[in-house]
Amino acid sequence: MRRLNVLVVAIFLVVAACGGGSDDTGSNSGSDKSGTTAAVTTEAMSGDDGMDETTAPAPTTESKDGASGDNSEGSGPSTATVTLEGETYNFSTEGAVVAQCLTDLFGIFSVQLPMVDESGASTKGNVSIVALHEGTDPDVVGEVNSIKVGIGDEDWVADEASPMFESFDVLKPGMSQVDSMEVDGRTVRGTATFFRQNSLYAGEVETATGTFEATCGEERTS
Repeated sequence: MRRLNVLVVAIFLVVAACGGGSDDTGSNSGSDKSGTTAAVTTEAMSGDDGMDETTAPAPTTESKDGASGDNSEGSGPSTATVTLEGETYNFSTEGAVVAQCLTDLFGIFSVQLPMVDESGASTKGNVSIVALHEGTDPDVVGEVNSIKVGIGDEDWVADEASPMFESFDVLKPGMSQVDSMEVDGRTVRGTATFFRQNSLYAGEVETATGTFEATCGEERTS
């Protein structure tokens, strides 16, 4: 990246030295594909709620194979719902200071939204969804399909690659995973098996199945 920056500066100086001696506006037909880096953490959404920090890489307008991502334009707030143990929780970018909803982040549908109550006011909690588009290699992007939900002081995790598997022998395969996932345009939905993170410390894992759905409105990274 540093080498690329030096090259860009050198080209700029050469063009500036020419003094605008040509009216050919097509000579700079290459597209500027530089990205914008944005770090989004789940803790920043709702304070210290015990969930692991996650940082998003720089967004891109191109998918991993060079083709354009979802060309449809989103508008309005991004929203999500999670139903767990018969209770439905709502999440939204409406009025949020920090949030993220990107339909194609290097082949990943990425959602990080704060929780809202029935009136739409922010409350303590958040949701983080990682959904890999078809053809995205988990080894390349370093992610698997996953969803983590913070509800007050409780965290529920559906992630077959969670580091908790290495730390707690009581946590077994099948206790934490996304069971089904569908990406439909600007919406992702699915089902998952969660474990309650605090239950690991009691020596007996509490699990629950749930459903989730999220729709990206206007894409944002902060």
